[in-house]
Amino acid sequence: MNESEIKYLIALTQVDGVGPIIAKELLEFFGSAEALFKEDPRILCSLRKYGQKLSQAIQCRSAINRAEKELDYMVKEGISPLAITDQRYPNNLKNCADAPIVLFVKGNVKLNGHKSISIVGTRDATNYGLDYVELLIKELSRLDVVVHSGLAYGIDVAAHKAAIKHNLPTYCTLAHGFDRIYPNRHKGIANRILDQGGWISEFISGTIPTRENFPRRNRIVAGLSDATIVIESANRGGSLITANLANSYNRDVFALPGRRNDEKSAGCNFLIKSSRAHLMETPEDVLQLMGWEKSKPKVRQASLFSDLSNFEERVIKLLKKNSSASIDEVAAKLELPMSKVSTDLLMMEFNGLVRQLPGKHYELQ
Repeated sequence: MNESEIKYLIALTQVDGVGPIIAKELLEFFGSAEALFKEDPRILCSLRKYGQKLSQAIQCRSAINRAEKELDYMVKEGISPLAITDQRYPNNLKNCADAPIVLFVKGNVKLNGHKSISIVGTRDATNYGLDYVELLIKELSRLDVVVHSGLAYGIDVAAHKAAIKHNLPTYCTLAHGFDRIYPNRHKGIANRILDQGGWISEFISGTIPTRENFPRRNRIVAGLSDATIVIESANRGGSLITANLANSYNRDVFALPGRRNDEKSAGCNFLIKSSRAHLMETPEDVLQLMGWEKSKPKVRQASLFSDLSNFEERVIKLLKKNSSASIDEVAAKLELPMSKVSTDLLMMEFNGLVRQLPGKHYELQ
């Protein structure tokens, strides 16, 4: 994508009242951000809901001037702006209705083609939670798994540190611009993250970590991954918000149970009790439910098409129409959890019905 369109996309994010969903509607209507900003103000004013505000913002040029300044900053700091139409934009996140139209990445921009998890939890973690993070990451280190989290105190930063220790890629998603690190004492680990992954944000430089920015950050953490894992959480807070967002995106959620009277496990126990998360007693529970186990059953003879299950019929119909589809697209189209889709696609592969392509794409045999 050319620099001009990136500039106008960034400018669109700076217009008050225009969030990701409205921005996508405008881009679909006008064809591009540049076309939108160059449209006749009278036509913009005729748009319902936000036309007047949009027209005023474009005419005063403050959003465009801010975007131009941000592009200069990104070049200087080695930051990559990924438009939602960019093939490098994370596929998992792209499938979310409220995904940012521009994502800023510092570090490795190769965010696709890997298994991925988000690990979240309390800022005031106990040894029980911290030990489990280490155990989980150690087990995942034998697989090609990317670890996402939010660089917060407690479980978040423990996940990043464990990923670095066991040589797994890890990304921290920030609730502010890249000109600062919050909390400030995590600057050291943040810089180490750049060596094995990167920083992610939807916020331009100068944005401070305000209270309302953290739920926005959490939706990106949930949207980036195949599964969200909650390790120690009270019965309210950011971890539960992230888990609920992951559920809304049809992603799998796992929670580590704790004692019934343990305040720091109350949120995890609630998620499990209300069927909003899978019970996770050992790391193997995640591997099995996600279909990531290394040991595979023997290949059976291909099933006759007359014996197809409802899932198999729907997948075959989808692949006949599109020639190939990613596992994320299959889950989104069929509105099913990632764990079921992963397991059932694996069985279809064993039965000779589909073939897996690079990047977790599938096609008919």
